[in-house]
Amino acid sequence: MKFVVVTVLFLLVLLAFSFIVTQLLAFNARQKLPAEGRFTEVNGGKIHWTEQGEGETIILIHGLGGNHHNFNYMVSELSQKYHVVSIDRLGSAWSTREDFSYAPLDAQADAIVDFINKRNFERPLLVGHSLGGAFSLSIGIRHPDKIRGLALICPASMRIDNTPDIFRDLEIHSSGGRQFLAHFLSGPFGLLKQNRFLTEIFKPEQITPDFDINGGAILSRLPSQFQTTCEDLIAAKASQDDVVSNLAQLNVPTHVIFGEDDVILDAKRHGVAFSEATGARLVLIPKAGHMLPVTQPKLCNKFIDDVMLATNAN
Repeated sequence: MKFVVVTVLFLLVLLAFSFIVTQLLAFNARQKLPAEGRFTEVNGGKIHWTEQGEGETIILIHGLGGNHHNFNYMVSELSQKYHVVSIDRLGSAWSTREDFSYAPLDAQADAIVDFINKRNFERPLLVGHSLGGAFSLSIGIRHPDKIRGLALICPASMRIDNTPDIFRDLEIHSSGGRQFLAHFLSGPFGLLKQNRFLTEIFKPEQITPDFDINGGAILSRLPSQFQTTCEDLIAAKASQDDVVSNLAQLNVPTHVIFGEDDVILDAKRHGVAFSEATGARLVLIPKAGHMLPVTQPKLCNKFIDDVMLATNAN
């Protein structure tokens, strides 16, 4: 009996310690990267967003577990020519989400369209990275009149049957389990996995040294972000056929750039096969991986310039 009591007390102390670490890491993240933009209420929550520059509007949409800071390496140069709007998707970073029903691909896409309407942006170009590409495709299929076209960077564009290894621990289907892990265990869990996770998503390129702050990675330590990432992963897998089965209806100018050695999303499937299925123009970058907005910002900006010229010609 004494052994049981001691064991329970030990586990409670560990849990309390983990909770404190999680909350301290979240507090530190909030202090280092506070909300710097504006908030717009949309269907399903509030979108936090920033804007720079003048001219034709470009909206940058981040991927799974990301935030608007992921595009910081591109924005300074890009905003010299265009009005660049960078958003935190529903529930990510400083944006809010009412509940899990607003996590599926089409629901988040509709929230972005609502945002476009409320800000009176006239047919912006959507730039979607990774999972952000799937939301962009949903908009292109169902709301083509709202945008001028799609510039997709390493997009999740085709059906994904097997979750990439690095994300499998986040497939937590219990709502209570997600909340418990987010608030009590995500801090130590994140610290233990951080280096391996970043190494994988950047492969074969090196991790950018300032990605923690300039790239916004530190915001992944927010309990709300951990929960959102889990929900986004589960909802995307469950709702992906709503987008993929309707690719034949995609009728907006669509361009794709992909790192040939991307280990998160297969360039042959999500780049080459997608291009063959939809007629999208494809650019493949040798010896490059999944994080092109961070590792190859000038190349991404040149890609966007070319897309803007092509859509102007159309």
